[in-house]
Amino acid sequence: MNKTTMTLKVLAVAAAFLALAGCNKISRDAESSSVIIIESLTGTTVDGEDAAYLQSDVLDADGLVRLNNATANLVVRLISPNASAPSQFNDVVLTTYRVTYELPTGPGTPGTDVPMPFDGNFSTILCPVDDTTTVPFVVVLESAKQAAPLVGLIGTSTVLERRAKIEIFGHDLSDRQVSATGYLTIYFADYQTTAPVKK
Repeated sequence: MNKTTMTLKVLAVAAAFLALAGCNKISRDAESSSVIIIESLTGTTVDGEDAAYLQSDVLDADGLVRLNNATANLVVRLISPNASAPSQFNDVVLTTYRVTYELPTGPGTPGTDVPMPFDGNFSTILCPVDDTTTVPFVVVLESAKQAAPLVGLIGTSTVLERRAKIEIFGHDLSDRQVSATGYLTIYFADYQTTAPVKK
């Protein structure tokens, strides 16, 4: 009798564990009630002024190669704002981002006519619902300027117009995934030998 009772207890605990595991999976797979909106993506000119595009110098005046940063202004909104008031579980934590380069007319060939794509990480950025959050991130790596097609611009007056597709990933505080996509135009050139593009 005791052995039977113990067996039933073990089975009950196992069933409860499986039920909880199933609930956690459903929670992770469910769609978030929050959405990330990219209000703007901002780059800089070669003079360091903020602009709605980026002028990326492939070789600085001091002969060094440097990465380029951009800034995203993000806001988190509820998908159905009239359904319920937001809670802390609707806030979003940003985790990673991906930069993929394209031709102005569409996709290009990485390492041939556009730089190679790359992934980056955010350092624990919390975006509360309905608040605008300003997020700096790297949009052009030094290594991209030392490889095709950008390295070929050094010492020339050629300007390459390319478009960076920026995908931002995160999750709400219920661990449900959210993401957003935006685009930033980039003008690559050796600006020591080329007049900056005026926009």
